[in-house]
Amino acid sequence: MSIEVRGVGKRYGDFVALEDINVSLPTGQLTALLGPSGGGKSTLLRIIAGLESADSGSVEIEGTDATRLPPQKRNVGFVFQHYAVFKHMTVAKNVAFGLEIRKRPKAEVKAKVAELLELVHLSQFAHRLPSQLSGGQRQRLALARALAVEPSVLLLDEPFGALDAKVRKELRDWLRRLHDEVHVTTVFVTHDQEEALEVADEIVVINEGRIEQIGSPDQLYDEPANDFVMGFLGAVTRLGPLVLRPHDIEVAVAPGVPGSSAGVVQRALRVGFEVRLTVDVEGQDEPVLVVLSRTHARALDLELGSRVWLSPTTGATTVPVLGVPREAVASA
Repeated sequence: MSIEVRGVGKRYGDFVALEDINVSLPTGQLTALLGPSGGGKSTLLRIIAGLESADSGSVEIEGTDATRLPPQKRNVGFVFQHYAVFKHMTVAKNVAFGLEIRKRPKAEVKAKVAELLELVHLSQFAHRLPSQLSGGQRQRLALARALAVEPSVLLLDEPFGALDAKVRKELRDWLRRLHDEVHVTTVFVTHDQEEALEVADEIVVINEGRIEQIGSPDQLYDEPANDFVMGFLGAVTRLGPLVLRPHDIEVAVAPGVPGSSAGVVQRALRVGFEVRLTVDVEGQDEPVLVVLSRTHARALDLELGSRVWLSPTTGATTVPVLGVPREAVASA
């Protein structure tokens, strides 16, 4: 394993930021620390980097106990949300900085800078200042600078959070391709579930200072540990004792499926190729949200006030509503 975190805890006064965190991050993998703001993911990343100290527990990097090592001795690269680059230096000088302070030969520095600028598609901007780059280009520069010293681990704290949605999408696609080329062990913090699902090999879901679940994107999406994980990874709704995804609900215009829930369509909203239904179900306080294709909705000939019967589709991912035991769901 590249990173081993064992029993890590961190408090700020009475606030518990992390509680008994245990996680192993394999060498060469791209791992996302995913969770809501204030959940503890950035604190964990900073403890791995050595920018924060844990109150308890240990951190091991590449087989070395790094718990009390200063950041500069951990051989980690760190990229922040807000472009941590030297504004007075050119793009090439920014990338060369870490190598030059390590007294590397000039020929080696020049070759490495050229290699990295080509890797991050900034070769033509080598002599520009950071202020002359776009936000996305500055973040690629920050990544190149972090990679220049050949870190064992690359740590990214919300690296695309300050960018607009289009640039963010382009950069996360680029990050995945970059990782496949470089294969450096990478850990990145995000609160964007789509970003984590698209980019990561493994996701660690952190909430209120605790790990909720660890697994691949498919595992977390298809087999969520609880309703928090399921809800954080996409839209959910409640149908009886179950939490499930709106597109995993079967709609019928006549009773047929045993145990189906009867209801009345209160709203039908057409959004692109989808139709989103709001259905009032008998015996349930909150409405059920259902997503159908426009073709399916048209075939059902639904309108406001239509009576329908709802049931989970075959193979639907479900978890019990909080407080409902799984045995009760199984027998429902």
